[in-house]
Amino acid sequence: MSPVCVIFGLYLAFTAGLMFIRDRSRPSIGALAAPASHFPRATLLLFAMIATPTLFQISFPVILSALERDCARFLSGEWWRVITPLFVQDGGVAGSIFNLVSLLLVGAVSERLWGSRRMLVIFFGGGVVGEVVAFAWQPIGAGNSVGNLSLAASVAVTCLARRAGRMTRAIALLALSADAVLVVLKDIHGAAALAGAILGLTLSPRAQSKGQKVETP
Repeated sequence: MSPVCVIFGLYLAFTAGLMFIRDRSRPSIGALAAPASHFPRATLLLFAMIATPTLFQISFPVILSALERDCARFLSGEWWRVITPLFVQDGGVAGSIFNLVSLLLVGAVSERLWGSRRMLVIFFGGGVVGEVVAFAWQPIGAGNSVGNLSLAASVAVTCLARRAGRMTRAIALLALSADAVLVVLKDIHGAAALAGAILGLTLSPRAQSKGQKVETP
């Protein structure tokens, strides 16, 4: 059930985000979009940073062992294991392709809505939360899917918070419902999605002080 919820959480949010962008592309999305360009530069950079070690780990499995999440080794002083699991994969070739393609799709939509900096904050913020929770729920593992779910949840809450169309809100709500099921199942993707949703609400221009001016293109 967890894999199905992960797919729903990712791709329903992606669909809702595309619909939101289509419906709001004229004046109102400016408060969230990157000021200079809609080209997903940060997403492509992040993709390259994750795809490179993922590709090398196929020939050199020691890379996965050195970077994956391992609670015992983290507690012994290997502190980097709270973030490096986002850059390698434990799901084989199929899982790696799924995670990387999902990053490109959800990342591009998220970057369009949030801009490059906030997109990266949400990816790594939710991803690290997922890794920390995973020390209790899934002590060994790796993959950028937790960061992907964080981005997806932030897109979904944006669609709900910014008066998107009825169908868009319904799809976004279904995505968040899938995330909630993951939390109930104690799946680390649910923890990352919850963190992403909170970050999305916190970083939204509406949550900022009224006196702060938000750039528009």
